[in-house]
Amino acid sequence: MHEESKKTNIVKVDDRAFFISDQQFPERASFFRKAFRVTKTAACTLDRKNAGARNKEALKSYPPKDGFDRVQWPLAICREGGAGAYVEYIESEKNEQVEKWLQKELSKYPDGTPLFFHIGDRPKMNIITDQKERN
Repeated sequence: MHEESKKTNIVKVDDRAFFISDQQFPERASFFRKAFRVTKTAACTLDRKNAGARNKEALKSYPPKDGFDRVQWPLAICREGGAGAYVEYIESEKNEQVEKWLQKELSKYPDGTPLFFHIGDRPKMNIITDQKERN
């Protein structure tokens, strides 16, 4: 992870910003808010190679519960994941959609990609393409 991102949580040009909709995914958004506060970071670096080992380490003190998923921050697919991750139980039914979305979105990026997570909808930006439009 880039130290500048970790210290300031400012999205850098080479970071990938992911916006978790608190309206579309309220349970996961609530989880991320708490996790970011506890871990003091909303950034991580993709590193899928050892994700299984990090997942096992993060969840070892959290036994499975019927009908619930164990979710963690930093994610197991991130270099920073594993031991010491913030973990909560979320109802499986409510977590399924956001998991599919995250997997699809993150599959676009190679290992080593810095990621920055934000709660809320992606900001809408107006792009001015011509000087005449500004007047």
